[in-house]
This record gives sequence, C-alpha cells and structure tokens, in this order.
Amino acid sequence: MVLGNCGNYKSFGDSKFIPRLPSQQVEAIASISKDAQDHLAKAGGAQALYETSSTGLMHLGYPEDGHLSTYYPDSRDIKTEEIAYVSDFLKDAGLLPENTRLRKTQSGDIECLIASAESNPSDSDRDIKQTSWDLSGPLQGKKLTLVFGDYQREMKVIADNLEEARKNALNSHEEAMQAAYVKSFRTGSNNDFLESQRQWIRDKGPMVESNIGFIETYRDPHGVRGEWEGFAAMVNKERTKAFGKLVESAPDQIPKLPWGKDFEKDKFLSPDFTSLEVLTFAGSGIPAGISMYDCQHTFGLVLTAVQISPTTMSSVRAKASRTSVWAT
Repeated sequence: MVLGNCGNYKSFGDSKFIPRLPSQQVEAIASISKDAQDHLAKAGGAQALYETSSTGLMHLGYPEDGHLSTYYPDSRDIKTEEIAYVSDFLKDAGLLPENTRLRKTQSGDIECLIASAESNPSDSDRDIKQTSWDLSGPLQGKKLTLVFGDYQREMKVIADNLEEARKNALNSHEEAMQAAYVKSFRTGSNNDFLESQRQWIRDKGPMVESNIGFIETYRDPHGVRGEWEGFAAMVNKERTKAFGKLVESAPDQIPKLPWGKDFEKDKFLSPDFTSLEVLTFAGSGIPAGISMYDCQHTFGLVLTAVQISPTTMSSVRAKASRTSVWAT
C-alpha cells in the first residue's frame, strides 16, 4: 500500500491508512537508506504514520479544515478563501498553476512557489514578466510574489537527464518534445510544457511511448495544482492491430451510438490508436485512465486507458485530432 501510493494516504480517496506492521519494522525498512531515514524524519518519524488522534489529518485537504496538504507548505493558517482568491488572480494574470504551490508567510504575504531548476529565470523565459503584486480583497494590503526554484535540486536532475534523452530522439517531434520538457523544467514555464504536449500528440505511432510532468490535479484540494508523474511504455503490435480494425470500422459504428448526429462532427477524424505495455508508471497511484491536455483544441485530446494485471500493465492510447473522444 505504501509503495503503491507513494505514502500512507490513498491516491484515490485521499484518506490515511495505517501500516499493518509494527512501527519498529517501518524504522528498520527506512534504515537501509539515508534518504529514506531523512524522509521519515521529515514526516514526523514512524509514529506519525500511526497517528489517528486528529480526525482532520486523516484526510488530505484544505489546511483551514484541519486537513493535510503539501501544496500549501508551512501555511496552517492560510484560508480557503485566500487560496481561491490567489488562484483566480494568477489565472487572470496568465500563469498556469500546475507546477505551483502557495505559502503564506508570517507577515501574511503570499508566495507562489514555482518548480524549476533555476531560481531566477530571465524575463524571456518566464510565462509572465511581472513577479510581484499588491493584493486586495481578502488579502488587502498584502503582497503576492512569484518564487522560482521550488524542488530545485530535483528539477535540475530531471532536466539534465532529459537533455541527454533529447540526443537520442528518433524524429523532429520527439526532439522538440524533449527540448520543451527541458526548458519547462529549468525555467518553470508551463507554456513550454504545453508545447511538449503538442509535440507528443504530433508524434504518431512511436514504438516507445513516454510522458512526464505535473499532470493530474486531484490531490490539490483546490483542484488546480498538479502532481508529478511519468511513464514509459512499449507498443503491443498485435493488440494495436486489433484496435486499428476498430478505428477503421468507426465511421460505420458511430451512427449506431445512442445519440443524434448533432453530437458528432460532420467528418470522423481517425485517431492514432495504439496499445501500450507500460514498463513503469511513476506516481502516487495507477489511474484507470488519463486525459491529457487538449492543447487549445488545435491538436486534439489524448486519452489513455490503463489496465493492470498481476503480470503486466497495458494501456490503450489514442492521439486524435478531435476536441472530444468517446471511450468505454
């Protein structure tokens, strides 16, 4: 459970679970690695995993409700109204929130932490030029400041390795995708991350499929800040062939669906439908399916359905030049 959820909170449901072994055994497991010991200490030690006296901390959620969330670090007194206000403010300013966290300082000012390898990216590399504002509303008289370099060490290692991966790209789309990843993770630009997704959609029928970044927003109680994940998968040729036949028959099957033609496009745009065998999925849980960016309705929607068995994980991946894809 702990390994499958990357912690002791369920990846789906956000409720705490208690390990079915003594705390001494948890400490023994952590003792094999200095990093594991450090992480356990930061979590409050092994005993914290068994703590149940606070009902609020049994769930992930808004700090104001007494719940736990690392999207608002060191900010137990930050109010839900303030989170909503700042989120709307940054949206209006043009800053996408997936790679951000919010921290309320002792003075009551708000810092927007942006995950990036660089702590001071240039104006041309930032998604928005301005980095501080005077606030109003529930934060009247306070300041909002963008702070780059959140998870700086980790983001640098990731960007450096993706730079090496870029050297082994098989085509221009893969090369452009890796380049956009690198720039995004170095500078904190979500616009560059969107470009990586555009190139991912354009890369039709690769034998090795991968994606990485701040994607799903379920664990943020406000539902806008993403959780880091990544996966690598290989094409299952036989199953892909079968799905190819399904796609070919789609123009004949769509009219049989239980809704009128007004709900469909005039012309069916055939997706690139590929069945994948997932080598690794790094995240707090394996989702039943993944809906990726639609890239401003220009390049389409990507749906990935993941099926898990004791011996393998298989994934169906559709890259389609459509703004909607129906799947069962």
